[in-house]
Amino acid sequence: MMTNEEYMRYCISLAEKSVDADEWPFACIIVKNGEIIAESINGVHKHMDIASHAEILAMKEAQKVLNTHDLSDCEIFSNCEPCAMCSLIIRALKFKKVVFSLPSPYMGGYTKWTILQDTKLEELKSDFNNPPEVIAGLLQEEAVKTFKRIRWGEMLEPIV
Repeated sequence: MMTNEEYMRYCISLAEKSVDADEWPFACIIVKNGEIIAESINGVHKHMDIASHAEILAMKEAQKVLNTHDLSDCEIFSNCEPCAMCSLIIRALKFKKVVFSLPSPYMGGYTKWTILQDTKLEELKSDFNNPPEVIAGLLQEEAVKTFKRIRWGEMLEPIV
């Protein structure tokens, strides 16, 4: 079984491939029982779809692979903090753990909008359960290199 750092390094390598493919520098992997069951790079340009974030594409794949909408036994890794849209889907799919490297300065679902840690969502008695464990800021120095390739690195503040 790989460590969180090893999963994140793999995710960062996918983000590099995303930039190489003329996409935004985002990537995501989903892990269940130590096995990567889904992965994706950003697909906004390729699919001509503003909602084709790496996290969304990976979550769609994981649902197909597992044939369920309940991903409560899964962990999601992203080289950058999931946005508010992705964070709501993460909560609806009931992920047990979210790991990301860099904070999103404007759209973050953890540092800006607090969706990932919101305990009131579970009161809706719908698809939301308890907030997932969140590990923020893992391997920030390694992850920011991808963003510097497209001159975004100066926008990203480290998580303290």
